[in-house]
Amino acid sequence: MEIEKSNGGPSRFETVEIESSHPRVKLPRRTIHFANGDTMEEFSTDEEEEEEARVKKDVITVDPSKLTWGPYFWFYMWRMATSTVSVCDYMGERLASLFGVTTPKYQYAIDEYYRIKKEVSPWQMHILQLRKYTC
Repeated sequence: MEIEKSNGGPSRFETVEIESSHPRVKLPRRTIHFANGDTMEEFSTDEEEEEEARVKKDVITVDPSKLTWGPYFWFYMWRMATSTVSVCDYMGERLASLFGVTTPKYQYAIDEYYRIKKEVSPWQMHILQLRKYTC
């Protein structure tokens, strides 16, 4: 409490900070980008924020220098195994992309089908399909 002297004598008052009347701006938890160019922002709820806070409290960091031999060995073996799997996963994705394994095998046929479908009327398309099956 602060005391302020005024003409009528000392008066007591408390300084209270008033919260701003502006609502709290929530940032999106994640933004999802779709192939057609649309985006969607996903916001977290208050319940999810509370749950995340509880999960963060439950995570315990380990100091490996204070472990005995058994847990020390297990800690580093687990760490090495998880990092090896992560590296293999990353390299596998890159090699598959490099060799073209991720592209559709008959994409050229699918593209040709849609191109012909655009150019040809439904009746002509029916005749083409009949020829394909009879020949």
